[in-house]
Amino acid sequence: MIGRMLSHYRVLEQIGAGGMGVVHRARDERLGRDVALKMLPVGALADDAARERFRREALALSRLNHPHIATIYDLDRQDGLDFLVLEYIPGKTVAEKIAAARGPLPEAEAVSIGSQIAEALEEAHEQGIVHGDLSCQNIIVTPKGWAKVLDFGLATLRGPAQQTAETAAFTGENLVTGTLPYMAPEQLLRGEADARTDLYSLGVVLYEMATGRLPFLEKLPSALIDAICHRAPETPSKLQPGLSSLFDRIILRLLQKAPERRHQLAGELNLELRRMLSTGPASFAREKTERALDRPTIDSIAVMPLENLSGDPEQDYFADGMTEAVIAGLAKIRALRVISRTSVMRYKGVRESLSEIARALDVSAIVEGSVLRSGNRVRITALLVDVASDRHLWAETYERDVGDILALQSEVACAIAEQIEVTLTPQEEARFARKAPVNPEAFQAYLKGRYHWEKRSEEGLQKARQFFQEAIEHDPAYAPAYSGLADYYITLGNFNLADSQDVYPKAKAAALRGLEIDPGSAEAYTSLATVKGSFEWDRQGAEQDYRRAIALNPNYANAHHWFADHLVSLARFDEGMEEIERARSLDPLSLVMRADAAGYLFYAGRYEEAEAAMHKNLELDPEFAPNYRQLGGIYEQMGRYDDAIAAFEKARDVSGSATYSLTALAHTFALAGRREDALRMLAELDEIAKKKYVSLYSLSAVHVALQDYDRAFQLLDGAVKSHDRALIWLKVGPRFNPVRTDPRFRAILKTVGAE
Repeated sequence: MIGRMLSHYRVLEQIGAGGMGVVHRARDERLGRDVALKMLPVGALADDAARERFRREALALSRLNHPHIATIYDLDRQDGLDFLVLEYIPGKTVAEKIAAARGPLPEAEAVSIGSQIAEALEEAHEQGIVHGDLSCQNIIVTPKGWAKVLDFGLATLRGPAQQTAETAAFTGENLVTGTLPYMAPEQLLRGEADARTDLYSLGVVLYEMATGRLPFLEKLPSALIDAICHRAPETPSKLQPGLSSLFDRIILRLLQKAPERRHQLAGELNLELRRMLSTGPASFAREKTERALDRPTIDSIAVMPLENLSGDPEQDYFADGMTEAVIAGLAKIRALRVISRTSVMRYKGVRESLSEIARALDVSAIVEGSVLRSGNRVRITALLVDVASDRHLWAETYERDVGDILALQSEVACAIAEQIEVTLTPQEEARFARKAPVNPEAFQAYLKGRYHWEKRSEEGLQKARQFFQEAIEHDPAYAPAYSGLADYYITLGNFNLADSQDVYPKAKAAALRGLEIDPGSAEAYTSLATVKGSFEWDRQGAEQDYRRAIALNPNYANAHHWFADHLVSLARFDEGMEEIERARSLDPLSLVMRADAAGYLFYAGRYEEAEAAMHKNLELDPEFAPNYRQLGGIYEQMGRYDDAIAAFEKARDVSGSATYSLTALAHTFALAGRREDALRMLAELDEIAKKKYVSLYSLSAVHVALQDYDRAFQLLDGAVKSHDRALIWLKVGPRFNPVRTDPRFRAILKTVGAE
């Protein structure tokens, strides 16, 4: 079977076998993903009518799109072999986890897994689907702690030819199907199965997780059937004294002989289990005390990219946006350091252990989760992990209309704050209390805009602008869309993609409109501060707005980063380094922040430290152009002109001939005495300037290096008239050292607010 093609699936390896046939991992050659192929036993679908009936059932099952249910993709037949195509889920079954533990699982883990299974059953029962054969063998727990229920409805496929003592029992004239130790009395006595039958099976699963053994241990099928139907199981806490009395009661109620004495709904059961997770019985309180003694206080957290459960790659933007929403909710908590979106998104689709991720991000806790959008409904499942002890502290599922996203942000943030015992200030509580509805179309357009803005490419930026404007059209009072639009214009200016006069006034207008709608927007204040400092040269006003932004959201990395720019440009190096370090602690994997941190050392004249920092950055990403721009400038000031030229040529190559790399090359040629090369490069830039923006500030620096000072000041005057954003660096930029004593230079410094 290994290597065989079934339809467009290539069989790779066998991963399981049981009463329902053999399971293989296979490769879907069309979609480039791994799937699980379940080869159904011969005769399971005995005729065309049976096959068509199950195909209809499989279609119904495939609509169970839930984070804790393994999805059925297809049912097919080839060469007389019937097979199901299912979601491939790496991990261990609950049975394997119990075997590996050589005994019971920790109560908190058992309750968490049980809650997730109950959620899956609740979803299925609402759709009129009964599992019929729930057991520890068909529940998989992923490496991240997510429970997935397999084989919904497949017990109905079993026929007499496939029955074994493990999977069936005869009672009088009835033949009943299922995995015998997990079967409910009504299944065995009358062949009946409904939602309460599944809950009995879940009770057996919980019993086994809590005690490490089944409720009844009889070997003979007849003796086991008699015990299930007529004997009471031993109380779990007698077998495992550390169990809480509440968990005892829940399990024993599920194992009641009469269905009407059990929980009647999976949602009712899940409510009790979730209450245990959130408030905790006495044993949980003891565990919390022990954890407090074993690990440091949680004061830092990272939200991993939420998994897109829709199966549609086009919905990635939505999953990424919901990740940002959860981060934004937590970021409002001053006592908590929350890693920004830029750094966590680097782990999207990457398989690394939580401990490795936690070390890289320097956090003590991690939130994982998934998101599923169906129409205007969104369901988020979140799990909080204490990295030091590798314990699941909390798990919860939220389902809301897309328009209630602000309420969802607040609920998740408050729940996590409660779990890690962070005290909210009155101001934070007030912000969480604001839960105005959001227009779903505006929200979705905004998410798409941020998705494309993060790419920082010219094409991505243009798409971002379109989506931000679309969001505003859907809801002219949606503040985040104006902040996004402001950041779009600022990015054009910062990346030398447009004339400052064309973009910064538009950025200011968008930021001000955002603040009119939401006076508490840290993002809008950050954008406004950048316009004031970089374009209007209102340095005092910029500082006030940066500090307002940080007060509103101390976890907004961009505010600390751009404030660091502001401080360093005014030669306030110590303060600037403090801000960039704060920004990096919030966004430790941001390449641009790391490059700028080295650049600040450069402006402070600490060239050897700056060089060492840049080499570390290059180890992370040898193709990131700003690294080479900064490194070339460092080499220039160290007199290592050949190294500087090589660095700037690399910057040119990896940036697609960005104009900053060309002006930098011309400058180094001039310093190195290669005057003809510098003049040739200037001529090329004159031609380029007819088609795209070239910074007059940078051209002026080249003429300073050529000792053509009058032409340099003519270009500087032009830069002042156009409010060239690069002028903020005039006070600290070493390329202008030869003209610092010139009165014309002092006058320009005063004009741009640097004196």
